[in-house]
Parts: sequence; C-alpha cells; structure tokens
Amino acid sequence: MEKIFRIKSLVSAAVVVLGLVLTGCGSSGGGSSVTSPNGIYSGSITGGNLTFNGLEEKAVIYNNRIMVLSNNSNGVSQIFDMEVVDASVSLAGTGANYSPFPSKLNDLIIDGTFVSGSSASIEFVEQTTGTVTLTPGTINLTASPAIYSKGSDLVRLSGTWSGIYDSGFGKVMTLTINANGMIDVASSIDSNGSSCGFTGTFSLLDSAVNVYSLNLISDGGDQVIVCDLGAGTFSGLAWTEGAADETLVLLTSDGNKARAVVLTKN
Repeated sequence: MEKIFRIKSLVSAAVVVLGLVLTGCGSSGGGSSVTSPNGIYSGSITGGNLTFNGLEEKAVIYNNRIMVLSNNSNGVSQIFDMEVVDASVSLAGTGANYSPFPSKLNDLIIDGTFVSGSSASIEFVEQTTGTVTLTPGTINLTASPAIYSKGSDLVRLSGTWSGIYDSGFGKVMTLTINANGMIDVASSIDSNGSSCGFTGTFSLLDSAVNVYSLNLISDGGDQVIVCDLGAGTFSGLAWTEGAADETLVLLTSDGNKARAVVLTKN
C-alpha cells in the first residue's frame, strides 16, 4: 500500500511540473500573451516646431524600427526614422527627422509607450542641433489593425504606381514592380527637370502582416541633371491601403537623406 501511495504521489508531482512547463512555454512563445507595438498607424504630432508638420500622419512600427511621415496639402513630407532598443519593453531609442528636400535635420532621442494593437505615443527631443533647432514634441498614433493584419503578397504590388511628393515643385515618383517584388522601372522628376533613376526590391517580412521591406538604389541622376537624393542605397518599409490595395505607402532612408511617398496604382 505504501508503494502504491508513493507511485501516486510521484505521478501527481509529474503532472504539476508538466503543467508549469507548458504554462511557461505558452507565455514566452509567439502567442497572444506577447505584447508588441508592431502595426500600421495614423495620428498627429504635437510640439516639435516642425517646419513641414502636415495634415496627415502615417506610421509603421515593425520589430525595432519606427518610420513616420507627415504630409501637408502639397504632399511634402516630414519624415522620422527611429530605432528602439527593445520594442517589446518600451519605445526608447534614437532616430532622426528629415526634410522633404531631402536632408537630415536633427538626430533624436526618443522614448514612448504603446498599447498593443491600439495606440503608441513617442516623445522626441533633439540630440544634436542640425539645420534647425528642434523643440521637444510627441507623436501620437492610433493603430489600424485591419490594415496591418490583411497580410502581404508580392503579387499585390505588381503593376505601375505613381505619386506626388511635392506638388509645389511638380515632383512625381513612378514605380513599376513585377510579381517578384523587383522594381523594373522607377524614376522621380520635378518641374525643373531634376530626375532620379532607381532600382530595387520589395520583400516579404511576414506574409501574415501587411508590411514589406524595401531596398531602393538611386543612380544619382546624370551629370547634367542632379538627383536630389544623390546616389546611394536606401532601406525602408512599405504597406498597402484601400479596399483594393490601390494605395502604396513607402518610407526609405540611408541615414543622411530620406524619402516618403504615397503612391496610387495606375
């Protein structure tokens, strides 16, 4: 009888230990208990004396990168490109803001909080004074889970897209993307004839979410007409919007210059 009691006690202990192990696995894996700020957002910017702070803010957070564009009525974008230390803990890190012309204005220190799938708030202060002195400000973002969770597919990007990124100077970007995400033809041009030629690639990050990585290479223009971005390799993020995914939003930078464009499928 004593032996039976001991066996039952050992079995009970094993069940308890197994339950604890399974519970621990569930909390540390990729399930719903893990919080993340990843998502597509819209919002507003308060403070910051931003010269080009606009009427419409769009943002994407993916892993530890945050990219924000602020479009005014001319399509001119104030651009933020920021990197956080550990987005699962807080939105603390560093970054930069860029003018649409398209140089870096300031290096930034950021800190912020988020509610997974709902909202994010990012405070920024100037780390080094650049072209202008930047006063502290806050980026207030509201998540758009329906846009973020629709998934991604390179075939969805195939076709020709165009978008104005400064109507005051007639600046238009055009991209033709094939079904593999390769940019077959790409250019941007303004009313003065300044033009850029591009090559590059869109890639899937996670087919379950509507975010793409972007690698864009600018040729710098020819010797007569200089490209405002200059020659270089730019990395960034992109996503689609609209019932038929007819809008493509892309943000890209190389650490010194940046470009953000909202394009429409032709």
